[in-house]
Parts: sequence; structure tokens; C-alpha cells
Amino acid sequence: FDTAVRPLLEALEEHVVLLTLLGEQAAGDSVTVRIGTEGTVQELAATSVVTAGYGAGDDTLAALGVVGPTRMDYSSAMGSVHAVARYLSRILDGN
Repeated sequence: FDTAVRPLLEALEEHVVLLTLLGEQAAGDSVTVRIGTEGTVQELAATSVVTAGYGAGDDTLAALGVVGPTRMDYSSAMGSVHAVARYLSRILDGN
């Protein structure tokens, strides 16, 4: 467990890695999924990243995401990330 999780945690502690992960999020109302080596961060090759952007109006201001194992429940993770992003967008819109 320690040898598998330590590189992941060390990579996530680097702000550049987080900015890279979230910066890959496509604009608009979409959810992006990167599985294993599809991502650009070598230390996260054994994980999957599900992200969605949120913001006011049609502007994507930020992104949020989930990092998990490659065998995660993708439909649940995608639905959850999308729902939270929509909720945050509504708050920013004042609705």
C-alpha cells in the first residue's frame, strides 16, 4: 500500500500537478475522464481523473475533480463531479 500510494500523494502535493490536471478540463458543460496513462502526469498512471469545469454564465472559471483507481465506478464519479460543478455554477450565477 505504501509503495503504491506514496508517489500519488507526492505528485498531488505539487501545485503544478494539480494545475495540470485541472487545466486539461475542456471548457463548457462537459466531464473529462483520463484513465491511467491517458493523463500527462506519470505518477498518476495507476489512477483515473474525472474533472468538470464550473463558472458563471458560459464562462468556465475553475474546475474540480476526483482522483481514484482505474477500476472506479465511472458513471457514479462522472455524475457526482458533474452535479457538484453544476451546483457551484448555479451559486456563482446567483440562482
